[in-house]
Amino acid sequence: MSEENTATEASAEQVAHTGTQEEPDNTDAQPVPEHFRKELEEARREAARYRTERNELRADAESWRTQQEAEKTELQKATERLASQEDAFKALEAENTRLRLAARYGIAEENHDLLGSGSPEEIEDRAKRLAAMQKEQTRPPSNTPVEQLGAAVRSEPETPPNAFPAGWPV
Repeated sequence: MSEENTATEASAEQVAHTGTQEEPDNTDAQPVPEHFRKELEEARREAARYRTERNELRADAESWRTQQEAEKTELQKATERLASQEDAFKALEAENTRLRLAARYGIAEENHDLLGSGSPEEIEDRAKRLAAMQKEQTRPPSNTPVEQLGAAVRSEPETPPNAFPAGWPV
């Protein structure tokens, strides 16, 4: 880019100097009228002025482009952060829906993963079915003893644990 700038500036100076030297540059034998030569010289000076102006503004334009690119990347970063936060919010909202419905229908904690994902209506339908399945299950008998619950039939009377054996004379 800097080579282009220097080449343009050098050619602008050459054009400006060539026009002032009054040197005939035509290969034809016919002479060029003076007013055409003056107009050509004026057009060359104007073109040289515009080229130098363009070269001066090129650096400003480049800095503006880099600034716009930097702002664009900041905007993209903000957009990506927003998208990730929205995804996290949706995941938390779905988890909240599952837990709320599990609590409403009394679903055991180990069955929460069976509620799955989807719309709240779909999750609620699965919660209703799971609740019905849990109610249908019979609970296993408890292994903890219950007071005054005895054996069905006892054949011999109960002897205290500290009593003498029956074969010993007392």
